Order: sequence, then structure tokens, then C-alpha cells
Amino acid sequence: MKKITPLISVIALLLAGCVGAPKVDFAHIDSACAQQCSANHSSCMSGFKIFPLANESVCKAAMETCAQSCPRKAEAENLVKAKLAQPSTADRLKEIDALLKDGLITKAEHEAKRQEILKSM
Repeated sequence: MKKITPLISVIALLLAGCVGAPKVDFAHIDSACAQQCSANHSSCMSGFKIFPLANESVCKAAMETCAQSCPRKAEAENLVKAKLAQPSTADRLKEIDALLKDGLITKAEHEAKRQEILKSM
């Protein structure tokens, strides 16, 4: 019995590494991405599993990987701000039309820029 007790302790210690919530700090990542990672984790953990501890370890690792791939909140906010700061395609086309009308660019320059704007859509 004395040999079995240390063995059980070692097994319990090894299994304890698999148990527990993923180590993810949601406060610093994009909330939409964090919600998707959380939904994926819930789906991974649901249902009957033959080896629940092994499954939990896989789900935990997947959740942590998913969260690491999410953009940081500041990055996501900057992307949204940059997108909002860009003029729309219609505004850009109106601007080059005005430049042509005012004689500030040639017809060839107007057409080249117009094609460039349309290709960027």
C-alpha cells in the first residue's frame, strides 16, 4: 500500500495540469473575437467524452490559441477608426471629378485615378 500512495499522488498531480479554465485575459482582446473563442470552447467541452480530462486539455489549448490569435482591443479600435476616417469610394470619385472640373488635373490623370479608385473597391 505504501508504494501505491506515491503513485496515486503523482497521477493526481499530472492530471491536475489538464484540469482548469484556460488562462486567457479577455480584458485586452477584441470582444467579438473573445466571444467567438468562448463559444468554440463551450462547444468543445459539451457532450459526452470517453476521456474527459484529455478532452478538457485539448479544449483548453484550443481556447488559448484562439485568444492569442485575436487582435488586441487597441488594435481593433484603431482599425475601426482608420476605416471610418477613410473617405468613401463615392467621395473619392467626387473629389477627382471636382479636380478635373477645376482644371487641376488632366482628363488622362482623372481617368487613371478613377480606375485606381474603382479597382480598390
